[in-house]
Amino acid sequence: MKKALIGLMLLTLHATISQATGDKYLSNDTKLGLFIRSEFDNLDAEEVKSYEERYTILLDKLKEKQASSKSDVLFLKYVFYTVHRKMLGQYEQYVTFSEIFKKERKYDCVTGTALYALILDDLGIDFQIHETDYHVYLVALSGGKEYLFESTDALAGFAWDPKEIDERRAFVNKESLRINTELTMTGLASNEETQQGATYIDNVVNLRQLAGLHYYNQALKQFNTSDHKAAYKMIIIAQGIYPSQRIKNASTLMFSAAFED
Repeated sequence: MKKALIGLMLLTLHATISQATGDKYLSNDTKLGLFIRSEFDNLDAEEVKSYEERYTILLDKLKEKQASSKSDVLFLKYVFYTVHRKMLGQYEQYVTFSEIFKKERKYDCVTGTALYALILDDLGIDFQIHETDYHVYLVALSGGKEYLFESTDALAGFAWDPKEIDERRAFVNKESLRINTELTMTGLASNEETQQGATYIDNVVNLRQLAGLHYYNQALKQFNTSDHKAAYKMIIIAQGIYPSQRIKNASTLMFSAAFED
């Protein structure tokens, strides 16, 4: 009985901390501050300022191009490849957003997509951020048409043909379903919904929810290195910002690992 009461108290505390911590991180001082966080990197004020200045210089050049552009597809194509060439260098899973501004210019699908989303937002261009099981990508919306921004594909990551965009979306979802089916068959998937048949995630999220996914990725990174306390810290922030079902599931798992005897 005593252990049960302690467990209940810890679970209640876990939920309270998750919400309170998430609320704290829903505000940010600057645009980049939504993704450059002290929980991820030990950066001084001057370093962060230099990142913001580089971002502003790039944005100003893009705005100049936008003012003289007469074609949505040509301008958005220019945005995609210019940003990729100047800012996105080496792909590495679970890197933090600030790595984009360092020498190696490391990025992953979450941080690369975040950069494009921030820029498009500042350019006044609508977009949708797509969250899938194992990938994140962006679709720009202009003139009633869609334009794919696939940050992890430096050579062919921009697409404007509707058929090609649909095919690439379908491929991402098909891969998610394939992997989830394999996990179900091996018994690694344990929730009731998955046991009834493999499913896949295909959600449209906003910038703040993407920031939650950034915390989720960092939680996974820490968990994979067996730093369960650090993983728990990250996941409760992620859940407070974006309480999706998979983040809640991961939060429960990491809570148990962090506080087990």
